[in-house]
Amino acid sequence: MDFFDREQESEDLWRLFAKDNNVLMLAPRRIGKTMLLHKLADESEEQGFRGVVVDVEGYGEEKDFFQQLCSSIQEEIGAGRSLISTFTSRLKQAIHGDDTIKDWRQLLLHTDWQRFAETLLGTLNEPGDGKPLLIMVDELPIFIMALLRQHGTERAKSFLYWLRNMQQRYRAVRWLYTGSIGLDAVARREGMEGALVDMEIYPLQPFSAETARNFVQHLCVKDRCRIDDKALVAIMDGLGWLSPYYLDKIVSDACAQAGKTAMVTPEVAERSLEAMLDKSKRVYWSPWREHLDKNFPEPERTHLYTALEVIAADPTGAHRDTIIMTLNRGGEQVTGRDLSFLLDTLITDGYVAPCEGQPGRYRFVMNLLRLWWLRYVTCES
Repeated sequence: MDFFDREQESEDLWRLFAKDNNVLMLAPRRIGKTMLLHKLADESEEQGFRGVVVDVEGYGEEKDFFQQLCSSIQEEIGAGRSLISTFTSRLKQAIHGDDTIKDWRQLLLHTDWQRFAETLLGTLNEPGDGKPLLIMVDELPIFIMALLRQHGTERAKSFLYWLRNMQQRYRAVRWLYTGSIGLDAVARREGMEGALVDMEIYPLQPFSAETARNFVQHLCVKDRCRIDDKALVAIMDGLGWLSPYYLDKIVSDACAQAGKTAMVTPEVAERSLEAMLDKSKRVYWSPWREHLDKNFPEPERTHLYTALEVIAADPTGAHRDTIIMTLNRGGEQVTGRDLSFLLDTLITDGYVAPCEGQPGRYRFVMNLLRLWWLRYVTCES
């Protein structure tokens, strides 16, 4: 997928980093967050930083977290090798390591993760060239969820608060946390919001209507076709949530369907929107289902599915009273507080949104996702 625009977002974030802020970027999936992180990394030198992106999805131990950070620094930034060399020497001194051990990966086996991490962050806090390091952690919420599943709330809470303490101690290092799960919602549910209190919250939004129009036109030019104004509106209205990922997929299909005329008409646009729901396109939507299956334990997982089924049934959404009544139909004891957590999760993870002007009512944010959910998830449950 093409990376497009996001100039305002990068300017906003650099302004926050320049003011010594650490940032929690809230960004649902398929909105371009990872591509934005790499844009920031590419821009970091000219902004007076050294930027590194660390993806911690798939890890579930604190040592894994910092091992991945070391590897990313060594591979991604220009001064990475010299930084890691200095760090390795300091760590060896701190743990009185064997002189025959030359690599930090071996030293990691001989120390606890906290000593390893504090030595690393202490080294990073003293940039030889005066450029502070910006550490952008992708999928941190999924890592925290893995800690929760494997080791319980106290372990996950301790890790998040430890990170907060490190931010306060090593102020030359900036942090950005993001992920396809809302870390704020996870922290709120598990009673560890205090670990995020010092972070600046930055919500990454879908494209504005103007940016989406420009993006669609850009994609059409790239595919050597044109698009009718009414067709462009049909695509935007049909999608209902201007995700760059799905706009790219729909326009690509529409340009292919345009054929020899090389013109995307409203009829072609409607066919492409419908084609997005074909079984052959299920891979585009499956991460939304996999996200629930992989990252939420029972009974929460089943409750989330039930809430989504109720909300999907009506294009105008569903009231929370209807949702909780359905959740408790089989004798469950889901409380209003429980429902608030469930809805909070679905909102921050990009599935649903409150209906404007209708308190207590919620709808799918993306019309195509709602239709896919009805066709391939609800009918199988």
